[in-house]
Amino acid sequence: MKVTGIFLLSVLALLMLSGNTTASVERQANCDHTRLGCPRIYSPVCGTDGISYSNECLLCVENRKRQVPVLIKKSGPC
Repeated sequence: MKVTGIFLLSVLALLMLSGNTTASVERQANCDHTRLGCPRIYSPVCGTDGISYSNECLLCVENRKRQVPVLIKKSGPC
């Protein structure tokens, strides 16, 4: 009984700690729809350059101006 309790507390502690980890998976922006212009939808993304962009489309517009593309670091502002 004591071993089972310790095991369950250990599993609970590990589950709580695993929720606090953030995986840093950088991805490319979806730039298929930029030919028609960018929508005015506020859905911020954080670029690998440390700048927040209002949406993926505006990040794509900025990437067309650069030689080295900026990736999306995370959804949401930086």
